Amino acid sequence: MRLSAWTDPTSALKRLGVLDAVPSALARMNGAMKLSRTYLTGEGTKIAPSPYTVLCQDGPSTLVHYVPRTAPRHKTPVLLVPSVINRPYILDLMDGVSVVQALLDQGFDVYCIDWGDPTPAHEKDDLQTYVTRLEAFLAATCADAGTADAHLLGQCLGGTLTTILGAVADDKVRSLVNLTAPISFDDTGILSAWSRAPFFDARAFAEVFGNVPTFITQPSFVLLKPLSQPSKIFRLFQNLGNEKFLTFFAALETWINDNVSIAKGFYVDLITGLYREDALVRGKLEINGRQVVLENVEKPILTIAASEDHIVPPPSALVGQEHFSAKVNETLVIPGGHIGVVVGGRGKRLLHKTLGEWFTRHGDALGENKAAAAVEAAS
Repeated sequence: MRLSAWTDPTSALKRLGVLDAVPSALARMNGAMKLSRTYLTGEGTKIAPSPYTVLCQDGPSTLVHYVPRTAPRHKTPVLLVPSVINRPYILDLMDGVSVVQALLDQGFDVYCIDWGDPTPAHEKDDLQTYVTRLEAFLAATCADAGTADAHLLGQCLGGTLTTILGAVADDKVRSLVNLTAPISFDDTGILSAWSRAPFFDARAFAEVFGNVPTFITQPSFVLLKPLSQPSKIFRLFQNLGNEKFLTFFAALETWINDNVSIAKGFYVDLITGLYREDALVRGKLEINGRQVVLENVEKPILTIAASEDHIVPPPSALVGQEHFSAKVNETLVIPGGHIGVVVGGRGKRLLHKTLGEWFTRHGDALGENKAAAAVEAAS
């Protein structure tokens, strides 16, 4: 390096980062003000961007059909089954970060279940209720699409439900995709340890609260990984001048804090049956008089786990592969965490491609004439 580079004041200040300090500070200040405005007014937080129509409702739950974004190329529809205990728009978070948009852009006919927020009138809605509701929504999806069956994509506990349905009533199931879905609940995760604590009485707890409120569930998930909060704040500070990051951060934080209560009946079954007895893997679960046996899952199934998942550890998600009887029984581990594989950069790129290839391989394509007719009908 030449001595003149340091004797020149402008060059020296630039190398020391002094000249960038003021613009960087101003950018961070502007970003902080924008983020504050977003939280105070909701301005700029455009979430769940994909338009849809509501097909039917059962209790607090609704079945929606997304409006096509391009000419449909696949006859077999895709039914998205999100987690029961979160809002469904994690699968349609924002423009460019949306499983829904990715599937629509690949020409799939996409439906989704919004499980809704149970009211006191729905306290008795248990695991069986949700599986029965899923079965009805699957039938409604096929009827609306004019097909004999549909693909099921189950995310988190939604994948637990689709697996159960695939084991007891798979006549309308074309294929299954489990996305970070717990199959075994007896694992090394903190949720499993809490649920199996000998002093914890889930029934007595539920009797006190009825439907388990969000002010109980939200802090619980935060405590699963307490150091994530300071690291998130530090990451936010580092990126206050990055408008793209702030938009994504605001959208994700909106979803994280937009919680639903858990139906009392489902909560009791989740803790006492699934977590404490590991009833799904051990074949101790019964739905509408039908025993749930994982070996009865015979339709093509793809299990996707997240390598750093602290909510559903990979062994919990992947254990089904040892039991399913399906001839096509594939697994994929994507780098990232429970939510990162759905909306994160690396996970998104791999996930969207994988889903498109899977549904194409196991579904029926539309002929050109049928595709044109479908576009005309949609318009």
